[in-house]
Amino acid sequence: MSLILDSLPTTEEFFRDFWNKKPFVVRGMIPKEITGALIDEDHLAGLSLEEDVKSRLVRKGETQRDWTCDHGPFDETVFGELGEEDWSLLVQNTDQFHEETAALLTYFNFTPRWLLDDIMVSFSPKGGTVGAHTDSYHVFLVQGKGERRWKVAHDALKNEDYIEDIPLKILRNTFEGDDITVTEGDVIYIPPRFAHQGVSLAPSLTYSVGFLGPSLSEMLSEFGHYIEEHHHDIPRYLGQNLSESAVPFQVAPNHINDLKSFMTEIFDQDYFTKWLTHYFCAPHQTYDDTDDDAHDDAHDDDDNATDIIAGNILLIKPPAVKLMFTPLNVPQKYCISAGDFTFELDFSDLFLVNMMAQEAPFSAELFTNHPEILQNLLDRNILEIAPCK
Repeated sequence: MSLILDSLPTTEEFFRDFWNKKPFVVRGMIPKEITGALIDEDHLAGLSLEEDVKSRLVRKGETQRDWTCDHGPFDETVFGELGEEDWSLLVQNTDQFHEETAALLTYFNFTPRWLLDDIMVSFSPKGGTVGAHTDSYHVFLVQGKGERRWKVAHDALKNEDYIEDIPLKILRNTFEGDDITVTEGDVIYIPPRFAHQGVSLAPSLTYSVGFLGPSLSEMLSEFGHYIEEHHHDIPRYLGQNLSESAVPFQVAPNHINDLKSFMTEIFDQDYFTKWLTHYFCAPHQTYDDTDDDAHDDAHDDDDNATDIIAGNILLIKPPAVKLMFTPLNVPQKYCISAGDFTFELDFSDLFLVNMMAQEAPFSAELFTNHPEILQNLLDRNILEIAPCK
């Protein structure tokens, strides 16, 4: 493959030469000690049995129309009936369930991690594949154990033609591209709409670090819900600048511009900024936290922010928790979202965010002036007590 790189590009090179432009491959980008700790096929199968885990089982057919795709949760007996070739198990949000797999995210700090979605993990025996397809988002394919042969398109597809009447989006026709075989630790970057297909040459695991690719309609809809919930005095269009040229049925260009201004003015306000950080950082998969016993077990009674600060306890942000901060309209004021919690800090206190972003242990004493923020971060498992070594 012509795009095999000698080393990982710098952040500047990545955005200049590759982001949204062309794929690349880096051999051995992820060390063996990291790939060896990632979730294995047995634990992956165990996750697929759970109700709150999104999983799929794809089986390749003899013809294009014989493909099947079943959604979990699965019964464990299904794995004894699959055979030793031509199927794939895919599990979403694995980083939320397996701490060592979430640690993989720290190798992608040259990307906007606030845009990351999840780590989807797939296991395939020999011949396993989900077919040729494109994604509407950026993805890094990290090869775990085993070998996998990939074909990656030279260019983004302009027209995507899929096989009809099957439960998968598989491209109907072949595409021009490069072939490459990856082994443990290799990483492929694939931009949106670049066709690709992987086939396992031996039992293998692939860890797909995927980004969000929300549609405009989805974002506008979500922002509308946010305004409805958080804006105490929602503006209404009352035709303030209408004139006789709007009678009875005509809408003049200047009236259209007034309507546009009415609808977009809020994008310049802090309501939009706060929603944006929350939208990109809040987990997109929700979990049932209505079980009081489970909630009590998840939080130690000693997780009191004041006591933790006084005890100079070491804290750490797990890699799976997303973090984003941006300035507000008020001078020297910043909006911060971490997981599902959004709060404000003065510029002088941004060192707290910088320490969280290191994803390494730091002292709780840094929150001396903000115990209420720390309590919220602890209650939501956004910050945890660092493990003793």
